Amino acid sequence: MHDESSPSWGMRGLRKWLGTAPETRDELLKLVQDSRRFLEPDTVAMLEGVFDLPATKIREVMTPRTAMISLQEDDELLDILHVLIESAHSRFPVFSSDQPDNVVGILLAKDLLPFLTEKASKVDIRVLMRQPLFVPESARSDQVLRMLKNTQTHIAVVIDEYGTTSGLVTLEDILEEIVGEIEDEHDMVDEEASYIVPDDDPKTANTWLVQALTPIEHFNNLLDADFPDDEVETMGGLLLQEIGLVSDLQGQVIEIGDWEFTIVEADARTIHLIRAVLK
Repeated sequence: MHDESSPSWGMRGLRKWLGTAPETRDELLKLVQDSRRFLEPDTVAMLEGVFDLPATKIREVMTPRTAMISLQEDDELLDILHVLIESAHSRFPVFSSDQPDNVVGILLAKDLLPFLTEKASKVDIRVLMRQPLFVPESARSDQVLRMLKNTQTHIAVVIDEYGTTSGLVTLEDILEEIVGEIEDEHDMVDEEASYIVPDDDPKTANTWLVQALTPIEHFNNLLDADFPDDEVETMGGLLLQEIGLVSDLQGQVIEIGDWEFTIVEADARTIHLIRAVLK
């Protein structure tokens, strides 16, 4: 009797499976799925991810406009440094000061290093920013992956049918569709419960302090809410979607159904902390 787990049996079995060439994508995918006893589970999952890329539109992978961390072309150096330090990102879309819906460049954090050593107080990021790569929402993820590879770019601006910025996609976003979530030293590793804590003010009831990056799904599950997460994924994104572009985010009060949200901490374009009250 043969041991199906042995390497020799696995190779013979794999050659048997490959003896009949698949004629369609579905047949090829089934072949991979049926080969689980010959391949490592992670390998099968990665192959499935590769096969799914052509069917995945870039709008399903991108970070939506409401959750983007960005700069404006007329930002001062101190404001730029604050965004760089708070976000720990290495690449930032730069929006036009005249047309706030349009990205005019990409700034790499490393391009600011010479100015930091010179202790410069001002910097014109228009001189430093790189030409952005634009892709439509309807583009396939495998096409965008190929474009990023061919242009040696790590980030692309996603635009809608009218040419307006609708989101941002990175090389990491697409690779995660293949290999699963990629975490680095800057990713949150705390339990999701730490995103939401009861307000410690004894005068308040049914009140919570909520990190803006809290996933909507987690908020719904923990507090028995039913906010949609088909267009945005975080509570901060949900509020930005409701109020649109405003000049001063901090202190804004937004009512959605039975909930009242107050933006407790924010900068010019990003919400950080929210107070949620169930009325």
